[in-house]
Amino acid sequence: MRGGHLLAHLPALLDEVDAPAYLPGLIAAKAEAEHAAATDLDGGAVARDIEELHRVLDEAQERSRLPEAATALEDLHDLVVRARLAP
Repeated sequence: MRGGHLLAHLPALLDEVDAPAYLPGLIAAKAEAEHAAATDLDGGAVARDIEELHRVLDEAQERSRLPEAATALEDLHDLVVRARLAP
């Protein structure tokens, strides 16, 4: 949001925010076992880190120049219809 666009790819966001050192390993573990339980983590530390990262996200949202809702839905619809109708 800081740059005027959304970036939801967690590995790319690691370079954008001061994240806990264990986060890359946690992302890798989640990718390997999508619904498996995380092990070897301090639950209290993780909860505190989650709160801090939520605070950072909330601040970015408050400062963002992005609109609250999508503004190009009609344009997107027109593009999809034209693409489907194209020979």
